Amino acid sequence: MGSTGESLRPVWPHADALITRDCRSLRFAGKYADVVALSTGDPTALRPTVDAATRRRVATMPEPRLDTALVLGGNGFLGAHLIGRLSCDPGITEVVAMIRPTETESARRRLQATIDRYEVAVDMGKVRIVEGNPTARFFGLDREGYTALADSIGLIYNCASSTDYLSSYVDLRDDWFLSLLRVLEFSITRTRKHITYVGSIGAHLYQRAEDFRRPDSWWYSGYAQMKWVNAVLLGWLADDDTFSVTLCEAPYILGSTQRGLDPGRAYSFWRIIEVAIAVGAIWDGPGMNYVPVDVICEVMVDNAQADVPMARMLPSNPTDYSHRLYAELLGLDLVTWDEFYRRVADLAGEKFAATMLGDNIDVLMRKVHKPEAIFPADHDTSWCDHRRLFELYFSTVTLKDLLSGRRAPAMTGA
Repeated sequence: MGSTGESLRPVWPHADALITRDCRSLRFAGKYADVVALSTGDPTALRPTVDAATRRRVATMPEPRLDTALVLGGNGFLGAHLIGRLSCDPGITEVVAMIRPTETESARRRLQATIDRYEVAVDMGKVRIVEGNPTARFFGLDREGYTALADSIGLIYNCASSTDYLSSYVDLRDDWFLSLLRVLEFSITRTRKHITYVGSIGAHLYQRAEDFRRPDSWWYSGYAQMKWVNAVLLGWLADDDTFSVTLCEAPYILGSTQRGLDPGRAYSFWRIIEVAIAVGAIWDGPGMNYVPVDVICEVMVDNAQADVPMARMLPSNPTDYSHRLYAELLGLDLVTWDEFYRRVADLAGEKFAATMLGDNIDVLMRKVHKPEAIFPADHDTSWCDHRRLFELYFSTVTLKDLLSGRRAPAMTGA
């Protein structure tokens, strides 16, 4: 497990407490062990003990079946692409897409709208839609529906999450930490299932003791804290035979290698690019880690179907690059960080600059967005051609210059 750099840590009591009754298989040192771990920066505070009866019961179960899959968060950008990748896999007979119900539109129409938006190829003949809520007990299903689902699934892909960078960890805890505990319990209900959980390299912001004491901000957010907590828990479980888990830590997930379509401005990545276009400059720093959505889907599916799935992956661009590429493709000045910050503050005001850039994202990117990549051993990384991919991205996502309304050369085909 990761270290905060502290030489002395408390000795935590015996793990005999339940955090939620919806996950009776895991015991912790206290019912708020996650909060303690986050408050102290000590991952050992969240180390679980697997209930002995659970361990014996699961030991008699066969390995997870590989022909059926459940996608949590199926109506999201990543979820829709996962459904497409799984449904087109000849070894998969059924893909269950869990979609939250709404009063205004059917789950099927909502999923179809996402598929159409990102131009995802899906074999809908293999897709079964279940209206459910991954943050609710039994996924919001009745017991019969929950049990039937537990009987039929072999692979779980959990890409349901919040993208709210303003809420605190406490605000997110009930939905996104307790829901992971529920998914873990589901994975050993009736049959054994393999879980692939989509984490975030934003969790890497929490490395030193002082990182855990700093106030929340856009980058050091409740969202990143939630991803840190969940990654810590899965890290402990990876060393246990009871649960079958993979933590897939994700950098920025951008459009596919063929379509280049992604949520655009909703991503911090594109907001920074938009700001750079507005001020006509980008700072001279490292390029952000990223992975095309079709690549991360391929990696997650292949790994889960392997004889021995990896417990941790970080599919990311495997070679380094710098903002010089952005400057060239977008026709921007390459300036120092201080000059970039000054231009943003002059254009949009000091308050905006402090909120968006105040943690000095150049430093953060050097800490988090490194050219680290953890793929399955036989994975082909020839997809990573930075120039080709960013030419595709910059020509696909519309980013208007905030000052004059002009488009960057790569956006107009010039």
